[in-house]
Amino acid sequence: RATGTGLVAKQFHGRVKEVIGVDISAEMTSQASAHLDRLVIAPVEKIPLPDAQVDCCVCRQGLQFVDLDRAVPEIARLLKPGGRVVLCHLAAYGEEDKAEAFKTQALRNPARTNFFLSGDLEKVLERHGLRVTKTEAYLSRESVNKWIDHGALNAKEMEAIRQTYRDASAAFKRIHQIEFAADDIFDTMFMWLIRAEKPAS
Repeated sequence: RATGTGLVAKQFHGRVKEVIGVDISAEMTSQASAHLDRLVIAPVEKIPLPDAQVDCCVCRQGLQFVDLDRAVPEIARLLKPGGRVVLCHLAAYGEEDKAEAFKTQALRNPARTNFFLSGDLEKVLERHGLRVTKTEAYLSRESVNKWIDHGALNAKEMEAIRQTYRDASAAFKRIHQIEFAADDIFDTMFMWLIRAEKPAS
C-alpha cells in the first residue's frame, strides 16, 4: 500500500517471489516500476485481488490517508493465514506534544485524515482480527525544509509550517529536540513501527 516511488519495494525486490505494489496514483508510482513485479492501481479500501494472496503486507506512511475500518479488513483479507503486516507511521510522542505535532502534519499534507499516537493502530488491527506481535519506536532526525518540500505546497504554505515551529511551545521544542539552524529547522520525529499477524487458523 502507498507504493509511491518504490523505496520500500526496492528493499524486497529480488529477495521474495513477487512484489505487488498498490497505490491510487499511477503518476506517483511511475518511478517504482523497476522495483515491482506487479502494480495495482486501487484504493487500499478495495484492492482487486483474491483472498489470502500475500505473505506480508508492508505500509510506510500510507494509512494516515485512508478509512482505517475499511482498509485494515482489506489488508487482513489479502493475507494468507499466518501472514504478516508491517506498518511504519509518523506519530506524536504522546499527549504533551500531540496537538502541535498533529498541526504540523496537517499543514504539510491537508489530505491527511488520521493522526496517530502509539496504540491507535494496534487497536484497529486487533479489532479486525490481526494479532499485534511487536511494536517499536524509531526516532528520525529530519530537516524541516526537506520534509515540507514535496512538491505539493507553495512557498507561503511552507513558510506557515516553519512559523509553526518558531511559535511552538517550550514542551514541543524540548520533546522534538527542535534546532534552528541558519536557514533550516531540525525536528526529531517519532516513527511508530508495528508488526502483526493473521492467525493461522
